[in-house]
Amino acid sequence: MSYCFRYRVKMLTPPQTNDGDTITLELPDLPPVTGTVSEAYPAGKWVIFIVRGFETEEAAKVAGEKFGDALLVVGAVMRLGIDVGFNRATLQFSDAVHEAVQRVDGRKLLSEIHGLLTYEENTITIIGVEARGQTKISGNAFEDYLKSWKSFVGNLTERQRNCALLLNDSFFVSKTESQFILRISAVETLCEQGIVVGEYRSIIESIVCFVESLSMSAESSEAVRRMLENALRESIRQSYLSKFRMLLTDTDAKSFDDLYQQRSKLVHDGLGRGALSQASAEALKLATDLLEAELKQTLPY
Repeated sequence: MSYCFRYRVKMLTPPQTNDGDTITLELPDLPPVTGTVSEAYPAGKWVIFIVRGFETEEAAKVAGEKFGDALLVVGAVMRLGIDVGFNRATLQFSDAVHEAVQRVDGRKLLSEIHGLLTYEENTITIIGVEARGQTKISGNAFEDYLKSWKSFVGNLTERQRNCALLLNDSFFVSKTESQFILRISAVETLCEQGIVVGEYRSIIESIVCFVESLSMSAESSEAVRRMLENALRESIRQSYLSKFRMLLTDTDAKSFDDLYQQRSKLVHDGLGRGALSQASAEALKLATDLLEAELKQTLPY
């Protein structure tokens, strides 16, 4: 009994070979790795790596996970662009279809996986579908949109322009996590961190005077000075909460605050990958609503 691992990834810079041809890689601590390349949409190539000859499925799984980590690091450090996926099926089949395949060739039917799959050799059949979609807008509708918004184009601030650029960029990336971060960042670009006033400012200024009287190295003095200068500005959280409450609603402010916490968990803790589709859609709506509300403040009525 022999077990295998199969790793299907999307590569922007794939191995140099014709679609459908097989390449063989010799890697330390692994049996021969075979790879095949096929077209992927909207960019890059699908590459399927298969390694056979493991005594147990657990051994195949451990080796596959290490191989996936190697792909991930090589894609990033060598700038190849490798999307290793989330080890999830891309299709679902009915029980009747599963039963029919089992009757015909005695194998278990599986849908195509983006990521790692382990299995006993010669026991599965894998089916996948590639599709490409496109939406279009009528010429009249596009004309109407331009007429509606053209009046303020000459008055765009750099913050508004950068916000619109980031939102547009988010439509051109295929990864949900990247879309999500761009859409959160689009809101950040609209939110200037104001200078704090009142008692809090007086306290910070008193601390500055005290620190200046202390004996310390130039490096430490500069570090403390920058920290206190930052303390005189609103936090980014205060800034976006104020912006949403001023232009939209408290509910919108709370919703974006929740999304920003998800963004922090993703960026700082690596949490949430593969589960941000809804969050990305919500971030898009809040970002576009905020930009529209700010722009409409300048529109003549």
